[in-house]
Amino acid sequence: MDTELKKILKESHIRLEFAPLHCPGLLVHGKDNKPDVMIVNSSYDDEQAKNVILHELGHMMYDKDVQGDYQSDDCAHTCSEHSANSFLIHERVKQYFALGNDLQTANWLNFAQSIGTKDYFQVQEELSKYKFEE
Repeated sequence: MDTELKKILKESHIRLEFAPLHCPGLLVHGKDNKPDVMIVNSSYDDEQAKNVILHELGHMMYDKDVQGDYQSDDCAHTCSEHSANSFLIHERVKQYFALGNDLQTANWLNFAQSIGTKDYFQVQEELSKYKFEE
């Protein structure tokens, strides 16, 4: 895992664990001053785990802004997942350019496939933000 992710987890007071899961990952909120625990599916490779960590961090950061119950309200569930995926994509695009990749050679479809998302519109939108920052 890269140092930036470790830093974010530490600053957020999240303990990271790996375990066999039926889902990619989950965030368990600690009670009584215990830290939150993020659990990632132990069968995932490093890239998959990085995506799960970023996705779950997105939930941590944005779920408090979602109205409604994640489990029973389809609208709240969709909004929550969109925010978490947007955070994941934003962070991966940021990392992509931090590694010295060029916007002119960036292919949104290849990039989306490389990070394992089918949210093509969000990838295009995040990549286009860098056109205006240059």
